[in-house]
Amino acid sequence: MLARLVMGRYCKTKWNSGDSLTAVAIVCVCIRIAFTHVLIIWGTSNVADEYRKTHHFTQREIFERELGSKFTLVARVFYIILLWIQKTVLLMFYRHLVRDMSWGSVTMNVFGCMFAVTFSASMISTFVECRPFHLYWQVIPDPGNCSQAIAQLYIVGVSNMFTDLMLIFLPLPILVKVRLSIFKKLQLGFLFSIGFMIIIITAIRIPLTVGSKASETFRITWTTGEFLAATFVANAPKLYSFRHLVQRRNSTSFGNVDRTRPNIPQMDDMETAAVSKTEVAAIGMKQSDSSHNSRSVDQSVNTTGRGADRPALSEGPG
Repeated sequence: MLARLVMGRYCKTKWNSGDSLTAVAIVCVCIRIAFTHVLIIWGTSNVADEYRKTHHFTQREIFERELGSKFTLVARVFYIILLWIQKTVLLMFYRHLVRDMSWGSVTMNVFGCMFAVTFSASMISTFVECRPFHLYWQVIPDPGNCSQAIAQLYIVGVSNMFTDLMLIFLPLPILVKVRLSIFKKLQLGFLFSIGFMIIIITAIRIPLTVGSKASETFRITWTTGEFLAATFVANAPKLYSFRHLVQRRNSTSFGNVDRTRPNIPQMDDMETAAVSKTEVAAIGMKQSDSSHNSRSVDQSVNTTGRGADRPALSEGPG
């Protein structure tokens, strides 16, 4: 994320909403790190049954584990926020590619609604498993399994994988239509499909987390790895596009271009395909109207000219 912001300033690109969300994500990462650091050190109410039966909890330990459990809820909230921020950042980047397509506006609205629904479902699932609510951080007596948030794990995981699949398939219609060599299409296709990495990580993480039961540290480790993958996927296309800007800037600085280097497909190549039929038709109509007006003017000039050359009728004797 820092690389994205730094490269954007280096390439002197305009600050956009994606950059603003990235800056917000950096702040959220710092907050989440602070909370997870405390809960890992102090522990939570998620304790193995064997340990609970043989261990005597002191008042201080109960206080620390209760606070760690409360911090766990905060960390889960920021984890969801961070994941969906990365999805939104990537969606904003793709919006630039599909904005001129006939289906672009409708698709963006559908994606926005799906992101809002999945985000809301993930947030709600974070706070509804334990009833009464204080069971989320209760240490003594045993609060049961609700604080392990298994339902929340499945809801967030499935929502995450579903929205990632949506983002993977979004640019594919443009990639199919754009006029590029097979090799360049494969390169861009690989760039757009690295989101499968998140899906694989999530699919592996869910059953392993369920099997680990009371290990909150195990869960945090996997969610952190998943977020790192999501951050890479969300910013990779933007960083890839910066490569072209850096090459062009360097070639301009040195006054020449190295023509021996291979032609690397850029995001601009994708934009050439993102021209709607409506715009093409509008351009054609303008050209047609212009040609029609030109013919009308020529006919008027010719008619006027013939009228001037025609001899006047002489009047007969009265």
